[in-house]
Amino acid sequence: MAAKREKRPKDETRPAGHRGKQTVIVVLLVLVAVWPFGHRALVAAYDVNPWKLAGWAMYATPTPPVLAAIFQPVGKGGIPIPRESLPESVGVALDEFVMERHALGDFRRPDEVAALVLESNADLDEVVVMVQRMILDSKTALMTSRNAIYRYDRTGLLLETHSG
Repeated sequence: MAAKREKRPKDETRPAGHRGKQTVIVVLLVLVAVWPFGHRALVAAYDVNPWKLAGWAMYATPTPPVLAAIFQPVGKGGIPIPRESLPESVGVALDEFVMERHALGDFRRPDEVAALVLESNADLDEVVVMVQRMILDSKTALMTSRNAIYRYDRTGLLLETHSG
């Protein structure tokens, strides 16, 4: 017959601080298990780059570039403002905006770019910044364009936005 084991009191068998370490490990495991769902929600709701913020969606999502263009509003349309006609500071700000928009999605608006364009062109009363990003449509598995249009007045006030 097998000998019965004696039960040891729990407090004597575990070193001091063991319960705290165990709690930290459990919390970290839960965060690792739950984070992909939170990251997916951020990507879907705010167009955050799936390659950023330690998301696992990076392995299944292409990352085409973000494109940005500046327009002078005319009626319901607009006239493109060539980058070459703008000061270098606007070009630098536009490049920084594109990089940040690529990572942060809709969390990053082109407020500074619009302010610099209006500051450098006394003739303009308003400016429109159009941002385009190609995304993978989960329903059709095709690449589609997602555009965001920001319209600013001379005071730098965001008059309207459109996404689609």
